[in-house]
Amino acid sequence: MHSTIVDPTDRPRIFSHLTRTRFLHIEDSLERGKLRFFIGSFEKGKGASSTAYAFMDVEDARVVLSDLSWGKPMEFVDFKGGRDGRHALISRVLKIETKAGKVWVEVQNGPGQELGEGAVKPDGFPSAMISIPLTVFEGRKLAHACLAYLQAWEMGKFLNTKGTKEHEVSDH
Repeated sequence: MHSTIVDPTDRPRIFSHLTRTRFLHIEDSLERGKLRFFIGSFEKGKGASSTAYAFMDVEDARVVLSDLSWGKPMEFVDFKGGRDGRHALISRVLKIETKAGKVWVEVQNGPGQELGEGAVKPDGFPSAMISIPLTVFEGRKLAHACLAYLQAWEMGKFLNTKGTKEHEVSDH
């Protein structure tokens, strides 16, 4: 069987939000069952000064983004992690919360400590901690864009699987 390796920098962007000093991109990592939150701070004309990313499981995304799409107050924190290119254990924390009438998305990356079963907790201070504020309306737009993308992806997967099964049945 032939396997294709996808370039990790070639992720379709589902949603982007920019301010004068921050950016947030939500990207397709659905083959892994996740959405990728890529966030950064920058200075105009100088590029990114700090970046971080974290993943949200599709199962969590359906619930969190559904609530966010309705403008419900949010308090979601997710701890994940993995190995970087140098094989160091990295903690990745994703926070989405409503504070003072804004939706704040924050990602923290830093040293991690393995807890077993693949769970990783922060070990000390994060090397990158970046947050970006959105109005409740912008938060709702983010959520609706992601939910629509998820639904389209799941429908494509369903139709592809259904077509394969029908083809297999008709061949026998």
